[in-house]
Amino acid sequence: MMSKLLEPGYEGDGKLANDLLSYFQKGFPIENLRPLLTSSNSYTQGTAAFLVAEIRPTLSFKMNCVVEEIANLLDSKHWRTRFDAIEALWSCTTPADGVVLGRIFLRLDDEHAGVRWKVVQFICLAQRWQLRLAVENAAALRPDSIFGTLVSPRGHYFMPSAEDLPRLLDHPDAVLRRFAAAVAIRQREVIVERFVAMAEQSGDAEVRKIAADCRRGFLRPTYAIGPSILKRASAETSKREAHNSGR
Repeated sequence: MMSKLLEPGYEGDGKLANDLLSYFQKGFPIENLRPLLTSSNSYTQGTAAFLVAEIRPTLSFKMNCVVEEIANLLDSKHWRTRFDAIEALWSCTTPADGVVLGRIFLRLDDEHAGVRWKVVQFICLAQRWQLRLAVENAAALRPDSIFGTLVSPRGHYFMPSAEDLPRLLDHPDAVLRRFAAAVAIRQREVIVERFVAMAEQSGDAEVRKIAADCRRGFLRPTYAIGPSILKRASAETSKREAHNSGR
């Protein structure tokens, strides 16, 4: 199977990818991902990205041995490969991977909306140390960019306060608006309704979608609760069901 994926003429094969995934899940050494991740064939890279994204739930801690190779997929010309790489890197990075985390954060201005959404999800679900290193290293990688405004003069990240959010959600730069929306719905044991409401009032359609995806449960951890959000979602579902039944 590996040899087929490494053939110059390989153009993707869903069955082959899933068969190989099952081997990795059964104990096939993770190091065998390296030639796939470093292949010059974009289809092989895409399959490798799919594998690391799907392997992640059970074997993510073992994938740190190829974290640099996965990070290089963030520069792929294919948006789905970049998307899958972020999915994998969220759970296989360590505090030693600050630059890699910074490269993820830089994708908050990716040309593809799906990749930007994935970075928003990363911000929502990342551990505190991951988010801090992501912001600080993104600012260091692009010192003259908007990312630098998220760190202190000494290069340390500071979490925006409730008072900062309205300003950031209305910021002229779309990157900061997306970041603020992600922070507004970032993982907490209880979702803060007023933060989500702030994002919903944004003039930026992408920011409003982030808030909507929070309400739908896509951008918050399963353990987070928000009585008003859940109540509203339940009421809207009931309303739709009543409307449909009356047709």
